[in-house]
Amino acid sequence: MVKLPSCAEHVSHPWWGLAAAMVLASSSLPVMAGVKIADAHAAGVLDAHTAAAYQLLERRNPDAVPGMFQETLEPLRCATHLAVAANDLLSSASPAAGKVLLEALQRPRLAHSTLSPSGHFRVHYDTEGREAVEAVDVNLNGIPDYVDATADIADSMWALEIDSLGYRAPPSDGDAGGGSETDIYILDLGRTQNYGITYPTSSGSTGPSYIEVDNDFTNPIYGSTFACPGNPGTRELDALRVTLAHEFFHVIQFGYYQGVDGRWWQEASATWMEDVAYPALDDYLQYVCTFLLVPRRSLDSGLPGAGDLHPYGASVFAHFLDQRYERDVVRWIWEENGERLNSSLDNFHRAILNVDEDGLDGAYADMGVWSYFTGERHQPGFFSEGEKYPENYIVPFPVAAKTAIADSGRIDHMATAYVRFDPRLLPGGVTIETQLARGRWARQLVLVSDAGVEVRDVDDVGSIVLPGWNAYEDVALVISNVDFIGLGLNYKVTVEYDPDLSDAPSPDRLALLPSYPNPFRPAADQNAQIPFELNHTSPVTRLSIYAVDGTVVRLFDLGARSARRYSQRWDGTNDEGVLVSSGVYHYVLEAAGQVRRGSLALIRD
Repeated sequence: MVKLPSCAEHVSHPWWGLAAAMVLASSSLPVMAGVKIADAHAAGVLDAHTAAAYQLLERRNPDAVPGMFQETLEPLRCATHLAVAANDLLSSASPAAGKVLLEALQRPRLAHSTLSPSGHFRVHYDTEGREAVEAVDVNLNGIPDYVDATADIADSMWALEIDSLGYRAPPSDGDAGGGSETDIYILDLGRTQNYGITYPTSSGSTGPSYIEVDNDFTNPIYGSTFACPGNPGTRELDALRVTLAHEFFHVIQFGYYQGVDGRWWQEASATWMEDVAYPALDDYLQYVCTFLLVPRRSLDSGLPGAGDLHPYGASVFAHFLDQRYERDVVRWIWEENGERLNSSLDNFHRAILNVDEDGLDGAYADMGVWSYFTGERHQPGFFSEGEKYPENYIVPFPVAAKTAIADSGRIDHMATAYVRFDPRLLPGGVTIETQLARGRWARQLVLVSDAGVEVRDVDDVGSIVLPGWNAYEDVALVISNVDFIGLGLNYKVTVEYDPDLSDAPSPDRLALLPSYPNPFRPAADQNAQIPFELNHTSPVTRLSIYAVDGTVVRLFDLGARSARRYSQRWDGTNDEGVLVSSGVYHYVLEAAGQVRRGSLALIRD
């Protein structure tokens, strides 16, 4: 294999082009500019160390990469994973390759620096040249306002992530960068399609690091849509805010563990931290589709970059842990990683055992259910912003009376498959059988009705019998593989519909039954239930609530309903979501061409 010189030597060594061309000619790669570094490594043209160095260099100084390997860069949220990979290879590099890696990892040299008000950060910047910040200095303190903003935001992130959330302060880098503070370098990262990069500065399992951020976040890549339609990224100071929240969390992470095996979790939890710091900005939504729309991919799969944004979308998992259990769970995982100096899923399991006796197995299975309730399927009690998440369209499973219909597929470890059923107006019920590959699986039956959402945990073996399924608007089977390793794991689902599999006889009359509780106190009771019975299919079904003056307060359009008993919830709000006043309210059921009426009292405490 040809040993490549350091990037600084390429200009002064005319043999580089000839040597590389000779190697390229003997490989399957064409001799032309724009050869992808990854392809050159795969073809044996570049060793792993040099390839890692070039991949990092093209994100911070592409002019230093040999011309034949320069390519059009795609936007990359955070190039930290490239720095982690390059740093990890230092200890095994030859002297020549090590020189290239060190050049890729070396700190920028900027003309000016200033301490943040707290003294925790040293911000480095230029006022002239390509990396320069805008010279505006409204407060006339002799420091550009953008630099002041960077220092202030960084201080606020220290206050949040360390003082408030309890993470360990990052290790000191001694006097590197001019002092023991965490260094932030302001550069023109827009030209290399980056928001920010965090660089580890030691070759061990833990250590200090420094940050690079863009000098204005006004390049057209900022505010563009990376992956998820309708969810563009942030720009200008908002982009600086979420980037510092993200990158400083990397600095904290590396104080626990900085190994390459944790890169997916580094990015997933750092993207989550953006929303913890700035929930109104919702910057993380630009990646969520890369996770939720591919549920059959492993939770811990994907390499950040190279067009794979799955690890950023996996921030959904950190949001789940935060909302389902408590925010500290994310920190406990990092503490487990730091204690064991790896990022094994076993560490996640141990951390989650503090709040769930089923550990990671139970948590991941439950997240599969939460991930079903997104977009138009969103329900209260699941992801707090689930209505903003993309909905994974699932074709309803076909059914035919007294006929077993089967379907099959494959998922990876820590991944999920969904089987959805549409009861429509069909009476009876279904029997569901599953055949699952060897390993650990979880099955959960999701039932959605007017009364809310019911989730039934069922054993991973045996038949699932659901009588009276037309009581539900939506039925889904969530199948999760909860092994820590494995790819392409087979599952098969067989469903038989039986019109005689009923849970109760049909009502003998159309009736609107008394509501309960009555009187209804929203502060104490949460919901009033208004039950009714249909003895025939009703193509159009409506329940309206009126004030005593005849004004419509709330209208529930219930659509087509089959013959059975139902119960409609009312939380005491009008159609605008505003809690109504105390008083007597009348409710009217219109079904099967008939009308029934009732009344209830609402008391606001």
